[in-house]
Amino acid sequence: MNKKPIIIVSIFILLVVGLAVAYFVFPEFGKKISRVVDLTPEKPRVIDNEQLVIPDTKEVKSSDRFNLAEGNVQTPLVPKNEGEKVIVSKAVFTVKGAYDFSKTEASQWSNDAKLAYIKSFGAVTLEGKSSQWQLVFTSLTKKGKGYEIIVQADQIVSKKEIDSNAIGADVPENFKDSDRAITVLQELPQYSDATLSVISLYFNTDIKAWRYNLVTSKGVITVPAKQ
Repeated sequence: MNKKPIIIVSIFILLVVGLAVAYFVFPEFGKKISRVVDLTPEKPRVIDNEQLVIPDTKEVKSSDRFNLAEGNVQTPLVPKNEGEKVIVSKAVFTVKGAYDFSKTEASQWSNDAKLAYIKSFGAVTLEGKSSQWQLVFTSLTKKGKGYEIIVQADQIVSKKEIDSNAIGADVPENFKDSDRAITVLQELPQYSDATLSVISLYFNTDIKAWRYNLVTSKGVITVPAKQ
């Protein structure tokens, strides 16, 4: 009979029992050991206490769609373990979900309302969701004006007319959602150790196409929104 597996199991049991005894009999020694041999299962980082602030927007310029400061929460694009995963409790909508949720409200402001851009203001998940979105709409019939909608979780918390020279456009029904835009970066080896903090969808007036901007620890990356 092969006794090797039994010996290995016995040694493991003795090691665990020895660590437990050391922890309780010699607390300081036990704490040092526990820091070296951490047997606690890793858990994802849960973001549930964000200080979400409704912006006091008075004006939106066309160039604002490119003003993307790094966000407060850094989400690893390719988590190496459970401890690197990020869960955002208030993240409900993707970019497409936020747009679909808000477009009826925008049409009540103006029946020819067109989206100029969507930008995440809250933490972003790898599913392309955020706890807060800013959406800016424009209208040909309301020159010099725009309409800002702020979505937190699954609620519209602010809606107002603002000064704006931004240009909106029709959004394709089959555009690539934010989770797909994130996947593009995840598949590139150079971003395997990068983090993501902001994502936006905007209409590029130069090439007449919708694009994503993703703010990462390696800079702002642009991804086509076309499927």
